Amino acid sequence: MEKIVVIGGGLMGSSVAWKLVDRDAKVVMIEQQGQNYFKGSSIGNTGIARSLGPKKDVFSYAHNKTIQEVARLLEYLNEEEPKQQHTIDEIYSTSPVSYLYHKNEYAKIEKLRFKKQKKDFNRASSSSSFRKFGMSIPDDTILVREKRQYSGTLNPTELLKKLRSGIEKKGGEIKYEHQVVGLVKKDDIFEVSVLNMKTQKIHKLKAKKVVVCSGAYTVNVLKEFAPYFNKIISPKKVVLSFFKITDDRYGQLSEVEKEALFNSLPFFSQIKQEYFAMISELKEGVSPIIKAGGHQRRRNIHDLEKIWDEKPQKKELKWIKKQFKKHLEMLEIYVSKKDIEEVKSYNCVYSETRTKTPIVTHIFNKYGVLDTNIAVVGGMSGIGAKGCLCYGLLASDLLLGKNDKPDKMYKKMTKAFGNPSVNLYTKRIKPGRLF
Repeated sequence: MEKIVVIGGGLMGSSVAWKLVDRDAKVVMIEQQGQNYFKGSSIGNTGIARSLGPKKDVFSYAHNKTIQEVARLLEYLNEEEPKQQHTIDEIYSTSPVSYLYHKNEYAKIEKLRFKKQKKDFNRASSSSSFRKFGMSIPDDTILVREKRQYSGTLNPTELLKKLRSGIEKKGGEIKYEHQVVGLVKKDDIFEVSVLNMKTQKIHKLKAKKVVVCSGAYTVNVLKEFAPYFNKIISPKKVVLSFFKITDDRYGQLSEVEKEALFNSLPFFSQIKQEYFAMISELKEGVSPIIKAGGHQRRRNIHDLEKIWDEKPQKKELKWIKKQFKKHLEMLEIYVSKKDIEEVKSYNCVYSETRTKTPIVTHIFNKYGVLDTNIAVVGGMSGIGAKGCLCYGLLASDLLLGKNDKPDKMYKKMTKAFGNPSVNLYTKRIKPGRLF
């Protein structure tokens, strides 16, 4: 019998599995893709890493805690592989992170100013933004730029590779190209039905404890054990585009303009559909490839299996390209539509909770009884990578118990992400009624 089964081997599942094996738990992790991960929000080599937030912000805490946990992972790998030194710079690239706020959100900006953080960022109105940051922003906006070590971008693919290496070196088992097709509990033991995608044969694993980290597939995994989850988590489609200024036009830019472009990325607007952009690929002497999208530009999905192969809608691509062109214009870099080359675009899938807040929690079974031998990590909505190992730590503590006394921020995080009575509440107010 397996002691703990982790369902899902992406960044979340691998983070959970690593923290479990790091505490000497016997773990098997099931991943429906092969070793080359090509579907899901964990793909790619670039994601925004940022820690700017108000005082006692749980997401800032998750980011900073993850950096500590990454350092612990690399320390272990370097002990096991003395000839191959792993460094944190392989995962994190430090660079200024720019945020665009509407003036109506001034109160949020004020909350960023507290003793420990006030030297880590600057802000500017439209009258001073070009002088301070080299960006001409709209009159009704405020630009905030964060400068902090390990804020910038992170490489999810590289982190995933190192997590899986750590899991296997600690004795954990990873079953690639296996899909969970059933999860039930009999006589206090979980039965996990697993399909071998090569042989198409199904076998059953028995486990005392289970962690579900299946992202958008969480609802399918829990359809028998906790069918109400179709009201908790919904898969959402977000289009990602990769652009570059054509090499000819890029060659015409001055060194000052190029520097302004680099300094403006990553960029994350906090307005409306939240356009974001970051450098995905950089080679000397040629135009950088820039990843862009709209964080809140989310669409429903009819068929989760087909979405990965579907071409993004033209109107989505048009919107992203328009925002990218506006971004360049804020830098006083003016290009025509023909000067912007689309390298590739694809649909990314977020798992979104009803409250749009991630969950790391024990769950109720279909009879409404809380089961402390199962946990779900999900609903990351595209922001899970920067805090993945913190969520993994919380999940491992839920199943194994916490070794040390939790600090105040850990308690706050547990309350925010791990309160099943709040996060798993499914009742709806009936139309036409106040209560």
